[in-house]
Amino acid sequence: MSADSGKVLGLLARAFELQQRGQLADAAALYVDALKLAPDDPTALVNGGVLALVRGDVSLAVARLDHGARVAPRNAIARDNLALALLHAGRADDALTASEAAIALQPRLATAHNHRGIALTRLRRNAEARAAFGQAMALDPRLLAAALNFGEQANDAGDAREAALAYDRALALEPGNLHAATGRAFATALGGDLTGATRALEDTVARAPLHAPAWQTLGAVHNFAWNHDGAEAAFQRALALTPGAASAQFGVASARLGKGDFPAGWQAFEQRPDRAADLTESFAAIPLWDGRDFDGTLVVHGEQGFGDVLQFARFIPLTRRHVRNVVLLLSGDHAALAPLLATLDADVRVITRAEDVPTGAPLARISILSLPQRLAIDAHGLAMPAPYLHAPGDRAGAWVHRLAPLPRPRVGLAWSVLARDVHGFVTRHKSIPPPILAPLLRQDGVSFVTLQPGPQGDPVAFGRDGARIFDARLFLHDFADTAALVAQLDLVISADTAVAHLAGALGVPVWMLDRFNSCWRWRGGTDLSPWYPSMRIFRQARFGDWSDVGARVAAAFAELRPKL
Repeated sequence: MSADSGKVLGLLARAFELQQRGQLADAAALYVDALKLAPDDPTALVNGGVLALVRGDVSLAVARLDHGARVAPRNAIARDNLALALLHAGRADDALTASEAAIALQPRLATAHNHRGIALTRLRRNAEARAAFGQAMALDPRLLAAALNFGEQANDAGDAREAALAYDRALALEPGNLHAATGRAFATALGGDLTGATRALEDTVARAPLHAPAWQTLGAVHNFAWNHDGAEAAFQRALALTPGAASAQFGVASARLGKGDFPAGWQAFEQRPDRAADLTESFAAIPLWDGRDFDGTLVVHGEQGFGDVLQFARFIPLTRRHVRNVVLLLSGDHAALAPLLATLDADVRVITRAEDVPTGAPLARISILSLPQRLAIDAHGLAMPAPYLHAPGDRAGAWVHRLAPLPRPRVGLAWSVLARDVHGFVTRHKSIPPPILAPLLRQDGVSFVTLQPGPQGDPVAFGRDGARIFDARLFLHDFADTAALVAQLDLVISADTAVAHLAGALGVPVWMLDRFNSCWRWRGGTDLSPWYPSMRIFRQARFGDWSDVGARVAAAFAELRPKL
């Protein structure tokens, strides 16, 4: 052993000892000295990289750990720590590569599976992430982080039972863990016990009043239970603890809108992020419209889901009182709405690319979801004479021909929901289990039609009864096709999907089957909608229980059928 080698070993031993004692600055200085003497020493690189990460110097941590992984290519721990540093650096793709390299070297390294799961979560590969966390838990039942991560994934997917099991494991490992207590309470809510969830969360915020996630979750559970006053108070506490938190801001808005306090609700809703830069930077540079009279062209752009755009499109004609010209930009996925929305107002030009925004005149921009706030819409301004949208004339003839063999009454069905965000529990809660509608399908002399393109609208979900559903999916290329189909129907029965908004906007009778923990826009205590005169709402009487809804729909249809 050379003198330098002996000195490096001494430095590393002393650095590790200081690190264990919490004397991190002194330890960091010794790692610097060691690396000056031995720049390729794997121990100095890995331990020094981990310490840099602990101290918050992410770039230094990545550099050291990447170097360490290259000089020690068979060292799984180096790769695993590199994955963790890359996660802190926001480089999910690279973190996934590093964690998978660590697993290839050491397949039973639980932390590598956990880090792989985190990377997959950030890449929105949620099913794979959940499997990775499950593998980490199986390999090391005492790995708290894996149990917490698995629980969060299961909650997001709406799998309350699996989430509860994971959080119970976490609480057994660390009884006072606030994240586990909060997640466990949310799993209780998703399982239908809103009272128990509320009680658990109130206990948590009582012992940890500065834990913002518990207040956020309490707000969500209050909203589930239609306690909007309690929800707003909880969301406000979360917002005070984490100023600017988008989820808390949206919670405040949804609580106010749920109470029917539309002016305050729209104002709170304006705190959501401005998504204009997602279109193009040049579009984001266009000034926002403030709602005052403007002698120029207003570009209204789509935001969020298809149903949101269809619902809020009613406000676009009102803007023409305040501006010279209106252009509606429906880009990306929203382009599927363009042929239909072109029927909204002959004086509103519809485009599908931000690059086609007109030039040469004063411009302003606004999201379609901001129109109610700019136009000062209150509870009396929600309704609009229906229909305000129409099936384009060039699509109608084909659907008259296709449906001619189907005797009336004709009933359209949309039972499955695919939520646009990571919260799979919304998909699960809003979707109608096919057995709920099966008795309806067995009615003689009624023609049923699926209204959903893609796998979500496959009649095979109903088993033998699916043969009674006309499969229109091959002909549904955009919402203009769907509108032309819906216009030929006597009734639409839909979950809370864009199809329900479409039928309402067309003025076609629509029965919307709604979850107990409904969205603010449908209001509680009534089966009528202020948005759509042709809509009737059948809402769950108990959280998660569709059986009562199915029975009421069957009875209502039996009563309606002679009139059809």
